[in-house]
Amino acid sequence: MPGRNTLEAPKGLLRHRRTTGDEFWKKKLRDAEELKTRQAEYNEAVPTNAKVIFYESMSGARMMDSPYALFARIFDDPAFRDHHHVWSVRSQDLVPDELKDEPRVTFVTRNTDAHMYFLALAGHIIGNSLLPEHFVRKTDQKYLNTWHGIAYKALGRTEDSPLGAAGSVYNLLQATHVLTPCPFMTETELSRFSLRGVFSGSLAEIGYPRQDLMLNMHQDRASRIKEELGLDPDRKTVLYAPTWRGNKGTARFDADQLEKDIDSLTKLDANVVFQAHHIMLRHIKDVDYGNIIVPPPSIVTNELLAVTDLLISDYSSIFFDFLATNKPIVHYLYDYEAYAEERGLLLDKSELPGPIVTTSDELIATVSDLTARSYTPDEKYRRAQAKFGPYDDGQASDRTIRWFFQGDSADIRLVETRQRPSIIFWGGRLDKGKKTRDFLESVRIAAEAGDKEVTLFVAHSAKSNEAAMEQIRDLGLTVSVVARNDYEMAMTTAERDARNPDDTSKDAPNAQTTATPWQRLKSAFRRPKDPVEPADSLLSDMYEREYRRVFGDSRFDELVMFPGASHFWKKLAEHARR
Repeated sequence: MPGRNTLEAPKGLLRHRRTTGDEFWKKKLRDAEELKTRQAEYNEAVPTNAKVIFYESMSGARMMDSPYALFARIFDDPAFRDHHHVWSVRSQDLVPDELKDEPRVTFVTRNTDAHMYFLALAGHIIGNSLLPEHFVRKTDQKYLNTWHGIAYKALGRTEDSPLGAAGSVYNLLQATHVLTPCPFMTETELSRFSLRGVFSGSLAEIGYPRQDLMLNMHQDRASRIKEELGLDPDRKTVLYAPTWRGNKGTARFDADQLEKDIDSLTKLDANVVFQAHHIMLRHIKDVDYGNIIVPPPSIVTNELLAVTDLLISDYSSIFFDFLATNKPIVHYLYDYEAYAEERGLLLDKSELPGPIVTTSDELIATVSDLTARSYTPDEKYRRAQAKFGPYDDGQASDRTIRWFFQGDSADIRLVETRQRPSIIFWGGRLDKGKKTRDFLESVRIAAEAGDKEVTLFVAHSAKSNEAAMEQIRDLGLTVSVVARNDYEMAMTTAERDARNPDDTSKDAPNAQTTATPWQRLKSAFRRPKDPVEPADSLLSDMYEREYRRVFGDSRFDELVMFPGASHFWKKLAEHARR
C-alpha cells in the first residue's frame, strides 16, 4: 500500500456527510430504472471536481490491477497531494486496514448513492473493465480504461458472437483515454471491440501500469510478502494460477480436478502458492488446499509474481505479465481441446513460451526439473517478450500519468483509430425481409470499396435473426459492429414528465408530509436551479444521453438510415453526425 499521509481531503468535498447519513453510503438500490434516474440527476446536479479521482477494478472486486498501480504511484506524488481518491469496492470488508482512516481516500459500494455521487463528481475516472450500465461520462470528465489483460482467450467479436460484447464496447467508446500493452492487443481492441473508425479518444501503446508493481518492487516489500506468505527461503516458490472455465454467465471450474492437482503439487520440493481467478472463487469454496499457500487479498497479483520463481498457468493471461521476469513458465493444458472448442483461443500452442504439459505427472516432473537448475529463456520466450511486452520497462505508470493527467504524449506511441472518412449504417431493429438483406449488402459493398471507415449499428435483438447474423458474420472484422442492448433509456424526473405529459399520477395529492431520503439528497447536492427547460429540449437531452452511453463523443461523417427504422432510432441518430 502507498505510504500514509495526513493531508486533508479538498475542503467541502465531503460536507454532505451529515446531511446524507448512513443510507447514502450503505443502502443499495435494487430497481434498475431508479438507478438510471438517480445517476442522470447526479450528473446534472453535481459539478465536476478535477481533483477527485475515481477508481474501479473488475466491477469493484478489490483494489487491484492497473488502477491500483496508478493509485499507488499517484498517492505519494507531491503533485497530487491535494487530490482525493475514491475507490469502488463490492464490500467494505475489502477496505485495507491501513486506509480505513485515511482522510484522502473514500470507499464506496456499487448501486449506492455514494457510488453514483462520486462517479458524477470525479474529474478523472480510472477503470479496467466495465463501469455500471447506467454510467454516462460527463463531457468535462476524463475516463481512462486500462483493460485487464492480453487476449489469450477469444473475446469481443468472434465467429460465435458476431455482435461482440456490448458492455465492453460502450465502456471503451465512452473513455477519453484507452491504453494497450502491445501492438497485438491494440489490434485486438480495434477489431474485436469495434474501436476502429469509431473511437474518438486517445489510444496509446504504453504498457500495463500493473507491471510496474512487479518490476519495481522494493526489497523490503518483497521481504514482507515472503514473510506474510510464510515462504521457506531455502525453497523455490511456484505459483499455480489457473483461470475459470465456461463463458460469462455460465462460469465454472472443476473442483475435483483442482483437488487432484493440489494433491500432486504438494509433492514438489518448493513453496507452492495457489492464486485463483476471482471469478473461480465461488466454484471452489470447499476445496482442501492442504499445505498449499493461498495468498490474502492484500497481496495483489503482480506483487505476488515478483516473489515467484516459476509460474504454472493454463489459459490465463497472467503468463504474459510473468514474461518480464525471464523466469520459467509451464502451461498446464489438461483440457486443451475442450477449452479451445468452447471458448476459442487467439494463440496457437506453438506460440506459447515454455513447456506444455497435459497430465499431473508431467506437470510435477517438468516443474521439478526447472526448479532444480538455472533457467535461461529460449528464442521462443524472447519472441513472446518482444511481441507481448515491448513496454515492460517499469515506467508504464509514469507514462500513463503524463498522458492522462497532463496531456503530455511525448515519446508515447499514439494509435490513429480513424484513417479515412467515417460512415455508419444505422440499422436498429432489423426485420427479416428484403430491406434488411439489401441494407446489409450495402454495408458489405461500402466495406469492400475501402475508402471509408465502416460501422454497423444494430439492436442486440438482431441475434435472433439468423439470416441477418450470417450476413453480419460474413462482414468480418474490417467492419466495426456496435449493438445496442435491450435498455430503457435513462430519464431524469423532468424528462420523464416531458415524455409523458398526459400522466396525471405525478400531480396526484401526496399524503406524505416529509421529504423522502432521495428528495433530501437531491436538495443537498443540487446546484442553483436552472430555468425550466422546454419539453423539446428535455427530450433531446434524453436521446443525447443515450447516444453518449453507447458511443461517447464519437460522431460520424456520413449516416445511412435503415429504411424501416422506428421513431426511436431516428431520434437517436440525430446525435450521430459531426
